[in-house]
Amino acid sequence: MSSPSDNNTPPAPSGKPNTMRYWIFGDYHADSHDFVERVATRGPKEVACAAAASALVSPLVSVIDKCIVQDISGTGKFMQAITKASAEMFTQPKAFFGGLAFRLTFAVYFGTYAVANLSELALDVNRVRGDEKRKQLKVAASAVANITLLAWRDSVFAREFSSSAPKHNTPMRTFGLFAARDTATMYATFYAAPKAADYLQKHHGVERNAAELSMALAIPVVAQVVTAPLHIHALDYYAKPDATSAQRWEAIRRELGTVSFARGFRILPAFGIGSFSNNKFRELFIQQTNEELLLRRRVTVALEQGRRRLTKMT
Repeated sequence: MSSPSDNNTPPAPSGKPNTMRYWIFGDYHADSHDFVERVATRGPKEVACAAAASALVSPLVSVIDKCIVQDISGTGKFMQAITKASAEMFTQPKAFFGGLAFRLTFAVYFGTYAVANLSELALDVNRVRGDEKRKQLKVAASAVANITLLAWRDSVFAREFSSSAPKHNTPMRTFGLFAARDTATMYATFYAAPKAADYLQKHHGVERNAAELSMALAIPVVAQVVTAPLHIHALDYYAKPDATSAQRWEAIRRELGTVSFARGFRILPAFGIGSFSNNKFRELFIQQTNEELLLRRRVTVALEQGRRRLTKMT
């Protein structure tokens, strides 16, 4: 085990605010972490944590996104497609986890989390300590990776899971609409939601953690009502490039409710479970100087919770 004095050991910043938003979306670096491993040791662990988190989030997201494509293109009703794909996950796991939908979705989130983790490593190596600057650089790197990878994956989804029309190259309009969709989601998640939380705290006296947690979940979900038309139009344009404007609007009207709900529902695994598990894996497997303190805190919390349960029982 290396020590904090090793030449290749990156320092960690201090002063992370105690915010529930970090635990849900992970857009604040775990600045209470003081990772002390050498770059050569920490780097592979950062990548492994990204892979583990991606494996947790990809099954549900791949099912939802594939079924949305099938619903919009008319190759299957959304709920019927969800039922079929979910059954395949449990009854034919080899086919499901070896299938194109899961593999591409895993690649998207593995790439996103790996870029986020390695960007934090680079920030530590370069001794970037300012919380806001760290957040901006990490979110920018992660957003570029996520938007690019999702646009690529969804273009493949459109080709492979769309209608029976002849397969063809993805038009730039479809790529551009996918990118605009995900840029709006990123903005809602990492900028609009914190601003809304600040407004609730300052003008309505809402407790900070409650404001941050509620807006972190609500704003990105509500944003899907705005981005759903972009998603529908992108897929509809791929499947039916010669459709009229009236037909495009009819497709958006018909699918808006289903797509808004489905994409809102996928926010929790995509931005919640994945980020949370990625951060927890990093806490568990990358050595920190304050591990003993963290362990004592966990034990203290567990003992206090046990005492309270006993008190209620008696």
